[in-house]
Amino acid sequence: MKKMLLPSLVLAGALSTAAVAQDDARVLWADLAATRPISSVPSAQEQGGQVVEEWYTPKLRGSLSVIGRVSFPGSTNVTADGLWYSDFFDVGWGVSLQADLLSFLTPQWAVGGYLSAGWDEFTGQTLHFFNGDYASVGNMDQTSVIVGAKFLQRLSPWVTWEGYMGGGLVHYGRTTWSGVDTGIPFTDEELFKPINRGLFELGGRLGVGSRTFQVQFGFGFRWMGGAARGADVSNLVDPDYLYTFILDLGLTVRF
Repeated sequence: MKKMLLPSLVLAGALSTAAVAQDDARVLWADLAATRPISSVPSAQEQGGQVVEEWYTPKLRGSLSVIGRVSFPGSTNVTADGLWYSDFFDVGWGVSLQADLLSFLTPQWAVGGYLSAGWDEFTGQTLHFFNGDYASVGNMDQTSVIVGAKFLQRLSPWVTWEGYMGGGLVHYGRTTWSGVDTGIPFTDEELFKPINRGLFELGGRLGVGSRTFQVQFGFGFRWMGGAARGADVSNLVDPDYLYTFILDLGLTVRF
């Protein structure tokens, strides 16, 4: 009788233990899935940490820049027989005054607009022709006003990078030339007459210095409507649009 009672007690105990474990498992899973009040969750402060939330208010900053540049004329036609601007003119030298107003959305990024006014002069060259004729071209002057947009990225406390794009007007001054045509000398005849044209520019600059004073090194591209044929030349002179590649160096004061 005792031998039959012992297995029955063992079996009953095992079944009881299994039931309790199953109930505990249900409670465990239910506990993990339960929604508990925030106060029941250990806070970062209780765990020795600290939560800090910061908001950055956009800050407006302006600047004034003096920028000198050298411009390289492109290979678009001035004459119907294929002479280019780069045949008529050597590199151009110019200077601009530029003002901008930027909104610093973060300590590293800013966007805004700019206004610039500039002057450029392209040095005229001498053209030699196979029959012995020649033409010495006078310098070509340009004045420009440009409005555009720019962005600025602060790469480090001492280095920035900016890109810009703008449009405006360029004024071509009167350009003359002198030389010999079919053996007949001519002097100071009008090659290009004064005219206003549209202008588009695109470029970037690298700035080195403090947050207040910077030296900038840049490069860019300008596309302009072409010069206008002067009163003293034939239809052989038919200028196309002009584009130039630019390298510049500037000094910026930001306030």
